[in-house]
Amino acid sequence: MATNQQVSRFWSWRPDAAPARTAVERVYLDVSSDIVGGTLAGGTWVTEGEVAERLDVSRTPVREAFLVLEAQGLLRLYPKKGAIVTTPDAAGNQHLRQVRIMLESRAVEMQAGSAGREPGLVGELLALIGAQRDALSSGDDLAFARADHQFHARVVAASGNPIIDDFYAQLGPRLARLTCLTVQKAGELQRFVDEHTRLAELFRTADHRAYEQLLRAHVTGN
Repeated sequence: MATNQQVSRFWSWRPDAAPARTAVERVYLDVSSDIVGGTLAGGTWVTEGEVAERLDVSRTPVREAFLVLEAQGLLRLYPKKGAIVTTPDAAGNQHLRQVRIMLESRAVEMQAGSAGREPGLVGELLALIGAQRDALSSGDDLAFARADHQFHARVVAASGNPIIDDFYAQLGPRLARLTCLTVQKAGELQRFVDEHTRLAELFRTADHRAYEQLLRAHVTGN
């Protein structure tokens, strides 16, 4: 049986993610992307047989992938019947935002005091901001949300702490879905680009206190 760690490490919701190497990974990546992007909305009923037929695999890898998706909070399983895509609620989304702020702020603080700061990271963040600008110009909300999620995930990964990495990877799909929902409901996406640009500059100058303050306003919209 596939474990969360074995499968979720392939999940990064980015175009250059490692290709699936097993049937379980292929099912997982396909279904998780559909849930995160909104193709499979909350409350949608999915079955092993339906997914197995669509992806031309047996039911066994579908069952294993469904178990991982349930552990990550994207599916609720009903034995011998199928699964329902979970529906995010206001309280759950608020809790996710709080954890995101905590992990990302801590990662920036750790980088600020580290002698081994990643010299190329700011360039990566600016490239992701550029991807957001391109998506904004073309009206591609999904690409915009993808770059938005990866911006924050990359900052967290800079902590160099494998425990933080594992925890964030576990929350990754739910955080990405929240990002998609936020982008879809936002009236003015340019604000996200402007705030990411300021966050990247605060990261560059190692001002972790100002970073946390702006991040909190950025995530909560206040």
